Amino acid sequence: MRNSKTKGFTLIELIVVIAIIGILAAILVPSMLGYVRNARISSANSGAKQVHTACASALTQLGIANWSWAGTAPTEGYLTIDTTAKPTQNGVIQVAWAGVSKTPQDADVDLAAYLGEEFTGYGRAFFNPGTYSVSVAVYATTKQGWDVISTKTTAADVKAITEGTQKSDAKAGNIYGIYPAPSLGSGNAATPSST
Repeated sequence: MRNSKTKGFTLIELIVVIAIIGILAAILVPSMLGYVRNARISSANSGAKQVHTACASALTQLGIANWSWAGTAPTEGYLTIDTTAKPTQNGVIQVAWAGVSKTPQDADVDLAAYLGEEFTGYGRAFFNPGTYSVSVAVYATTKQGWDVISTKTTAADVKAITEGTQKSDAKAGNIYGIYPAPSLGSGNAATPSST
């Protein structure tokens, strides 16, 4: 004899619960992806701050040592580091310079002392050779992000990037960091409106 008081869910009830879970997932998943992307941008901005601080410290040491850039002093130069393939060579991070006629030896700059020998990624710092001060730095951990940010060859180009541009680039998988962090905005600041 069957017990007529058996408790359980009907097929309709199960379908309704599954539908509700599906709707909630459809709402939450895109939101969660945005949080992950923002966390990656924040981490890249932190890396850019690390590059900024290290380069500022190294340039300050050059200034204290009375380093001469030789020739006519330009108003802006930049140094680029790429530690993705070979982080250091004999404990020294290799540096590529642009915008200055005379460049110091990599060992004299000694970025490994400030970044650490385990630092990996791509970085660039824009500086004023007259004052040895860094104005802005960029950083990326992937070649894809670096390909976007490495096209910027002046501090003004980098400063023209807004938070909105950085986020839209990140949606396309091009994650990079800037320090000081980009200004608020939804688009590219390089094309201001005429109103």
